[in-house]
Amino acid sequence: MGNNKKGSQQNGSDERDNKKNWLEWVVFGISLLLVLSILGYLGYQTYTHKPSTADLYVQSWPDPSQNSPNRYHVLLENKGGATAETVIIELALMKGDQEVETAQLEIAFAPQESKREGWVGFRNDPGKADTLIARVVSYKKP
Repeated sequence: MGNNKKGSQQNGSDERDNKKNWLEWVVFGISLLLVLSILGYLGYQTYTHKPSTADLYVQSWPDPSQNSPNRYHVLLENKGGATAETVIIELALMKGDQEVETAQLEIAFAPQESKREGWVGFRNDPGKADTLIARVVSYKKP
């Protein structure tokens, strides 16, 4: 009989140990809500996403330094919905209809909706040219 009392006491303590307190339920509820909301958001993004190509936009401005007085800062912005790989940008100094000098910049990757920067240097003084034309020559789809 002594064994039965001991067994019933163990069952009672096991039941108390298995009960979850209110903090555990709150943490569980918040975690479940976060996981479900993230899954819902990802599902919505997958359903409403419209595939598009890379839309590349180039800006440039003078950025001289003491060691490189003919340096230009180049900003590439991909406003599209796809990544562009091996983007080649050409900057051309023009005087009238004549192309005085060109410089190229290669950017390895331009992910969707991102900005990438680089610099190019010219041998000749860009101030002597009429205009500077910056354009994307080519890119690949990864």
